[in-house]
Amino acid sequence: MERSIAIKKLSKMLGKGFGYRVNTKAPMREEREAIRTELKTAVEARDRLGKLADDRRNELLRNDQDYQEKYAAHKEARKKVSELNGRAYSNKISVGISSGMFFFVKAEGDNWEEVIEKLQAK
Repeated sequence: MERSIAIKKLSKMLGKGFGYRVNTKAPMREEREAIRTELKTAVEARDRLGKLADDRRNELLRNDQDYQEKYAAHKEARKKVSELNGRAYSNKISVGISSGMFFFVKAEGDNWEEVIEKLQAK
């Protein structure tokens, strides 16, 4: 089918916001199938080599007491930062618009007056 005819037909089907892209460098169907076969082999090799490297790293670090101490301290520090970060940015009241699955916050505050002021300022 000619591009102009296809565009007119798709435009009628999809409406005013219709758009399209053309990738001139994309492979054809047969090339994609060959690439997928090669990709499967490459992914398997990557995963196997990654596991070997991870196993070796873990073996070396398991016996390194200095690393284990620093890792434990870092883990505790991450936990504390995560907890503080969550509390630092939480408000008592959040007001917004619910659209089924999502809730879009429009204003937040510690009391209703503060929330109303923020909404009126917008």
